[in-house]
Amino acid sequence: MSPVCSQVTSLNVKQEYAAAMERLGIREQSLTMVKGVRGLISRERTIEPMEKGILRAMRELFVFKDGTIRFDMIDLPLTHIRPEEVGVTPERLRELGYTEDIEKKPLTSPSQVVELKAQDILLSDSCAEYMVRVAQFLDELLEKCYGLPPFYRVKTREDLLGHLAIGLAPHTSAGVLARIAGFSRANVGYAHPFFHAAKRRNCFYGDTGIETFDGHTWCTRSIRQIVTENFDLSRPGIDRLGTYYSDPQSTLLVRTVDTQGKAHLRRVTSVSIHRAPKALIRFETRGGREIVVTPDHAMLVWDLCSLRKIRAVEVKEGDPVPVMIGEAVLTDHISRREIVPAPDERVYCLTVTDEHTVLANGIFTGQCDGDEDCIMLLLDGLINFSRSFLPETRGGSMDAPLVLTTRIDPAEIDKESHNLDVGPGYPLELYLSTLRYAHPKEVEGLIDRVGRRLGTPAQLEGFLFTHDTSDISSGPLESTYTKLKSMLEKLEAELELAGRIRAVDEDDVAERVLTTHFIRDLQGNLSAFSKQKFRCVKCNTSYRRMPLAGKCNRCGGNIIPTVHEGSVKKYLEMSRDICTRYRVSEYTRQRVQVLDMAIESTFGQEKSQQMGLADFM
Repeated sequence: MSPVCSQVTSLNVKQEYAAAMERLGIREQSLTMVKGVRGLISRERTIEPMEKGILRAMRELFVFKDGTIRFDMIDLPLTHIRPEEVGVTPERLRELGYTEDIEKKPLTSPSQVVELKAQDILLSDSCAEYMVRVAQFLDELLEKCYGLPPFYRVKTREDLLGHLAIGLAPHTSAGVLARIAGFSRANVGYAHPFFHAAKRRNCFYGDTGIETFDGHTWCTRSIRQIVTENFDLSRPGIDRLGTYYSDPQSTLLVRTVDTQGKAHLRRVTSVSIHRAPKALIRFETRGGREIVVTPDHAMLVWDLCSLRKIRAVEVKEGDPVPVMIGEAVLTDHISRREIVPAPDERVYCLTVTDEHTVLANGIFTGQCDGDEDCIMLLLDGLINFSRSFLPETRGGSMDAPLVLTTRIDPAEIDKESHNLDVGPGYPLELYLSTLRYAHPKEVEGLIDRVGRRLGTPAQLEGFLFTHDTSDISSGPLESTYTKLKSMLEKLEAELELAGRIRAVDEDDVAERVLTTHFIRDLQGNLSAFSKQKFRCVKCNTSYRRMPLAGKCNRCGGNIIPTVHEGSVKKYLEMSRDICTRYRVSEYTRQRVQVLDMAIESTFGQEKSQQMGLADFM
């Protein structure tokens, strides 16, 4: 029974579907499947017109919880382009406002270098193809559902040029307006550093205490100390411009928590340093714990019996948060929340595997988000997005375009983009100063940076670069990790690479895979199997134990487990193979054997597989 209208209404879904197909003028035989949802989770339980779902299914499009259609891409910064490398003619670029190259010469040749405008983006080939289908869906929607003329009239990807889109980062509610200006063969989202920075980043204050385990001892240190001591200066990376990150120099484990409130030990995979925003948020719990984070940081709060991520600005006094007391995960409550000015110029980040959470100052919280954002066509966000579709639970407004930034002001975006070097080169004086180990503050004035141009017309244009490249898509177009589909293929590729590199001990790599990933996964899934719940496939009712009747007490539907044998044993065979092929320690080998025996005692011996003559060759 609905808590809103207090009435029960029966609907003939088959008739509604047939009527919707008739209104659209589509034959039922032309569409094999239209997917829906089991139930509604918004406050008003608002539903979409069935025609929208049918039109999406016709073009194989997928809808997000807020009614929009999105495409996820990894962020990469870009300041200059050539017409020939972005798949656009000089004539079309001139129509988009690119009239001159960086040397102030008229744009006439495909090989001339032009400066990318701050809110222009490049779509990957796969994204462009997907957005063509989205635009065609929107035109059909306007014609067949709203009785309006089509807007996009897109037939090829070139027809997308000049159209507007919305860029949105995870765990935020503010989109940034963008314009499609070209295409790239690389499966990434190329855009101006200002565009990426406008979508924000979240981090911890430097004095935040993190408890780490190095394999021998536990130690509590500030995140500032952890990051600076483990930052690999020989292999730094640049993240979105101005943010430096690296793999940790030593193996570190930290405490994390899953959505069910169970604590784990997980490996730190990356450390990074960022410019701090103007203000931070300080939280204090009734138990005396305190944490200071950036406003968009992902916090964890209890939602009935599970944990949910919400932004720090959404956390209120009285909210229940998970804390660590001894070896147990317990509940504390926020007693005080205040906005404080950032006391330092830097904030610090850790990236943690699996749960992507971390214990900081005794409070479990989310880690810093990665650099994979999404885009959607502007018209899609304007006519299909609705607050009425968002979940009524806490955090339901995350990842939704509630606000749209139409114009980027470099002075107001993330300060890490202000460190962008925009000069054509570095003076000799800078190199000579390195011989006497000069302090960076002494030579800061020798480098032309964005921060020195703020408040002038040069803050948005006139950027130059020190090194040119022939084509932004001439390198690898896709990560090997995404090309390899199965975990076995990825494992084989990693161990094969370790065997080829003389400086790498492949036996050590194999043992690390076991101790930091496979063994923990086997242990966790085996434990979860013994504590699992059961659910009905028909009404989704959850049971702590299997009903004696063997079927659902409410509707009579079939009862199935929530943790299956396959998920428990998925890494067992690979773990056995590693122990056979590589010289792992006896301790690790015995841990795998103990887990093997525990799994066999739970599920019984594996059935013998039929073998062919080739198996004995």
